[in-house]
Amino acid sequence: MRNIFYAVIANFLVVLCSFSGAQAQWTPRNPVKSFQKQTDGVVFTMQSGTLKVQVCTDSVIHVLYSPTASFSEHPDYVVLKKDWPATSWDVQSSDDDVTITTAQLKVVVTKIDGAITYRDGAGQQIVQEAARKLTPVKVNGEDTYRAESFVNIYGSHEALYGLGQHQSGVWNYRGESVDISQDNTNISVPFLVSSKGYGLYWNNDSRSRFNNRFANYMYISSEVADVIDYYFFYGPDLDKVVAGYRELTGQAPMFGKWAYGFWQCKNRYKSQDEIVGVAQKYRDLHIPVDNIVQDWFWWNRKGEFVFNKNYPDPKGMVDELHHLDFHLMISIWPFFEPGSTNYEYMEKQGWFVDKFKYAKPPYHADAMAVYDATNPQARKFYWDLVNKGLFSIGADAWWMDTTEPETEGQEENILLGHKLWAGSGNRYVNVYPMLDTEGIYKGQRAASDQKRVFILSRSAFSGSQRDSVTAWSGDINSDFFSLRRQVPAGLNFALSGIPYWTTDIGGFVFGNPTDPAFRELFVRWFQYGTFNPILRVHGTRMPDENELWSYGPDAQKILVKFDDLRYRMLPYIYSLAWMTTSASYTPMRPLVMDFRNDVRAQNIGDQFMYGPALLVNPVTEPAATSRTLYLPDAKWYDFWNGTAQGGGRMISATAPLARLPLYVRAGSILPLGPTMEWSTQKAEDPIELRIYRGADGDFTLYEDENDTYNYEKGAYATIPLHWDDTKQTLTIGDRKGQFPGMLQSRTFEIVFVGENHGVGVEATDRPDKTVQYSGAAITVTP
Repeated sequence: MRNIFYAVIANFLVVLCSFSGAQAQWTPRNPVKSFQKQTDGVVFTMQSGTLKVQVCTDSVIHVLYSPTASFSEHPDYVVLKKDWPATSWDVQSSDDDVTITTAQLKVVVTKIDGAITYRDGAGQQIVQEAARKLTPVKVNGEDTYRAESFVNIYGSHEALYGLGQHQSGVWNYRGESVDISQDNTNISVPFLVSSKGYGLYWNNDSRSRFNNRFANYMYISSEVADVIDYYFFYGPDLDKVVAGYRELTGQAPMFGKWAYGFWQCKNRYKSQDEIVGVAQKYRDLHIPVDNIVQDWFWWNRKGEFVFNKNYPDPKGMVDELHHLDFHLMISIWPFFEPGSTNYEYMEKQGWFVDKFKYAKPPYHADAMAVYDATNPQARKFYWDLVNKGLFSIGADAWWMDTTEPETEGQEENILLGHKLWAGSGNRYVNVYPMLDTEGIYKGQRAASDQKRVFILSRSAFSGSQRDSVTAWSGDINSDFFSLRRQVPAGLNFALSGIPYWTTDIGGFVFGNPTDPAFRELFVRWFQYGTFNPILRVHGTRMPDENELWSYGPDAQKILVKFDDLRYRMLPYIYSLAWMTTSASYTPMRPLVMDFRNDVRAQNIGDQFMYGPALLVNPVTEPAATSRTLYLPDAKWYDFWNGTAQGGGRMISATAPLARLPLYVRAGSILPLGPTMEWSTQKAEDPIELRIYRGADGDFTLYEDENDTYNYEKGAYATIPLHWDDTKQTLTIGDRKGQFPGMLQSRTFEIVFVGENHGVGVEATDRPDKTVQYSGAAITVTP
């Protein structure tokens, strides 16, 4: 028996050695032959191809690999920052490797195989790109390469996030495979973030994949490439990772203050009388709202930006809505129907996607075409149509639907296999939504600086944040299953570097506002949406109504309470918007952003922070009266009753239908304004400052003109707030800056939150202190 055992072991070792040899043949090493230091990095001549490691900053590294001696260039629509200021770094070589050292990183290139290992300043391994290859292929008639990078995370317990917004219900993508391909309800962004404190931006616009099905290996691949091109960002703070990504691809501008209020929408308002009537009823009922939305089929034909007969006086309609202090967003599509005013002209100019005609009646006409958003002339013409037909009569915002573009009735994106102005549709397939929205953004910015751009887009890509884009999660179903999936979808989108996101509250299809079960779903979804970056209801309803009063008086009472809360929070929310623009902040924050070293927090995708203060815990189960949630390691106050408790543990929180479990972190300073019916109804005075004692805290209150781009020229003011918990002292610091119409003197009502004091939506009847503030620093104690 012993001899048999040894024989089996010997045979196994022979097979194993044979397998290893085969592996070596399948993936041959690509050793470094020589290297040369340049001003911005190191270029390595490999046995096959050329590798460049560029030092952008002490924590941002750019890697390029080409199969030839040079790096071929194609239009790069995403990356804005090409030139980086000089950064101090050093390079050293040994027999085994070449090490590039910055103040934050050690980047080690192994000579035997060209592997790149990223280490922190202490020498601890962060991650390793173990190998890379480019395989010649022919795609859409173009000689190109399939790109693949092998990222070794063997033995690491890190969690993986980002990559856009997907509907699998997965929060941590460790052990998952994610396709980077645009679809309705799936938004693809090739930016990966790790709980180990790094990010990878894979700079490729073709269909790609992040494959981590074997949890220790990750393969990043793309169908069309001439080079492998990626950026490595190190924090380890995840806000710093996101900030590096936005520095590369563009910062997110501010919206008008109205955009952070409530959006009323449904599928669809069918006439001028209906939409104006709904707006008037909101004002009559004194329900807070800033915006109303005209969905599709307001036109005669797609591609004609002319209202049909049900809207006899479009400018009069817009003027009346403005008189009611509403803003109007209008649905626009990238499609053009035969017979529309511009179809023949655009076809003659070659501004449609080559050889593509879309036939999907009844919603889409035979031979309908999509315009080529890679063509700058086509983008300008598209904006000119929007400007002439809509912006010139006062329309305020753009609902850019089907920006993937739509692939209804077929699995693959309609750009595949077709030619674009920029080249192969396969090469640029994922960037279409960014270019489509960018044409509108740049067009409006050129036309006026008095109205901030707001775009709601069904898809997005890397860089979309710079074009004032809010993405929404697409045509999702109306059920608790879909609601549950929106929470991790939105949180992964937040970690994809694009800060503004929303959903169709209640789901797109279908819902009955008279059904008690759907009313419950709608209430729970609205509670969750109150703490989304944008609060918006939408959907297809039977009967055809989707206003807050459509769900019965009991539901209406709850909905209006959370709507009131949203408007009371506007000083907080608008200040977060400024942090987003000025400091690359992320307002809707997965727990891992603030508790990165907490393994339990790393793996929670159904709770989040809204700004630095609020821990939001959506209820996503029907008939729930409580929910289990995790309090990270801190002191937490119940928003509704002021009781405090320690964290680092799971709890069961009370959650009757009228209440979403909401907690406030100790050290928070939460500014709440007066109740309003629209965002600029009156000055935000007084402001109630709720102080949650138990830790030091800071917050900066931001104000400006509420619209226009004058803030980019310095027309704004900030007021720093600091709570010193040891001294039990609140300091309202010196105001910095000014702007036309600024409130010179204001009242702060200070509330030191305790049990049943400074709680809930309503203003506190008896604030602890009331102070007058005129811009000079003051201190307040209990």
